[in-house]
Amino acid sequence: MLSKGTKLYSIIRMKCPRCQEGSFFNGHPYILSTMGKVKDRCSKCNIKFSIEPSFYQGSYYVVYALGVILFVAVSVLKLIFYPKVGPGMLLTAIFISLLVLSPLMYALSKIIWANFFIKYEKGILK
Repeated sequence: MLSKGTKLYSIIRMKCPRCQEGSFFNGHPYILSTMGKVKDRCSKCNIKFSIEPSFYQGSYYVVYALGVILFVAVSVLKLIFYPKVGPGMLLTAIFISLLVLSPLMYALSKIIWANFFIKYEKGILK
């Protein structure tokens, strides 16, 4: 399921969607100076990551969906483990999880968006 050639491999490992060898980002999502900065080109297959100007604005839809998934996950976990706790605790848990996971969700939204448009090509590197 997480073998090379799948979209999930590229997303989880944050690798180039085309060759799945080169790094997609300039740095780690939690290093604030390089947070979310996509490389111009892949270091292995030389594909241009930004297909057109403002290409990654579409990733806002993806980060919204990731936020909804996080909200649902935190709500379900709250209902399972703390069913008697009030809505104030739920809002606090959602706020803290959003605060902690925002850089990761921002990076994931960009790599997911790129994987919608860039297809894996087996054997591109020889």
